[in-house]
Amino acid sequence: MTAKPEYTWEDLEKAVGEDFSDGEVHWALEPVEWTSIRRYCESIESDFPLFHSDDEARKYGYKGIICPTSHIQNHTGNGLWRPGDPTRWPTSDRNYTSSGVDQASTRPVPAPTTTAAFATDKEVEYLKPVYIGDHLGSRGRKLLSVNIRETSVGLGAFTIFETEWINQHGDTVALSRSGGYQYNPHSADRSAPDKGKASTSAVARPPFDVPEARASYMDWSDQKHYEDVSIGDLITPVTFNLTVQRLVYQAGGNRDFNAIHHNDDIARAGGAPAMYANNGFIQGMWERAYREFFGVEGWIQKVGPFRMRIFNVVGEPTVVRGKVTAKWQEDGNNLVELEMWSETPKGISVGPGPIVGTLPSKIA
Repeated sequence: MTAKPEYTWEDLEKAVGEDFSDGEVHWALEPVEWTSIRRYCESIESDFPLFHSDDEARKYGYKGIICPTSHIQNHTGNGLWRPGDPTRWPTSDRNYTSSGVDQASTRPVPAPTTTAAFATDKEVEYLKPVYIGDHLGSRGRKLLSVNIRETSVGLGAFTIFETEWINQHGDTVALSRSGGYQYNPHSADRSAPDKGKASTSAVARPPFDVPEARASYMDWSDQKHYEDVSIGDLITPVTFNLTVQRLVYQAGGNRDFNAIHHNDDIARAGGAPAMYANNGFIQGMWERAYREFFGVEGWIQKVGPFRMRIFNVVGEPTVVRGKVTAKWQEDGNNLVELEMWSETPKGISVGPGPIVGTLPSKIA
């Protein structure tokens, strides 16, 4: 048996620009189905009509219920186990975590061995709606960037990969650029890197304001129009209280069962203070907020790029906020850009990052 090569971070840097897929489409195990959409919407408490009603979706020109943009990526996976596979749980170790079904035809990335990782960045362009019954696949895994860095949790590298998502007709529905940080955690007896003392002239952060948590309360027939929006307008903030049950329920909805999101011991071993919200949940929080701004007649063109800066941990609220930063007309579309971010008691946890969507006009 050939020994696995020992790679360095410099080997990873040299690989920027390479596609680590085989160029084939890797189809998801299951088609998009409504139960998955409904369960995903439950944990973000979104009653957006196009996610729940065929009649409402058709009234606005769609073929039926559409999949939340933040949930599309969760319908491109391979599952955790398939008939004929060996057991995924060969040990009763309480913290053992299965790695799931691998895409054997993708090439390994030339990076040093690391023991921990989490998602950091996201940018997605949405080209076509995804409907119940669509069968999605992913194509390509191009390494766009590498940033080797020592952080408060360990030494590793930030990477960004680009992937295309297509449907069963061969149509590209979205282009995704996903970032992550792979690292080896600092030892327990080693402190984080010295970042220097805070400036005494720094302006103190205002008190963390937590609006009362609510489910969607929108009158969706009251559509916002392009002419109603001004630069500087604030969106209605949305508070998400992060309980253990909610984190587990969201993991069931988006199929991200990485134990760092529901197991304090494993999260702390990786340098986090406690279990924390996963990437899909964070995107869902944002989608709940921007859908309430754009309404049923808005189309979401692009989300991000945005960075997940600090952990959104269990036992704390996360508040999603945003403001209008630009509006313009192009190719017959009325475009509006939001700058959005998430806050916790410890500061801004996600973003700021842009969301670009369209609004209808009052002018015929």
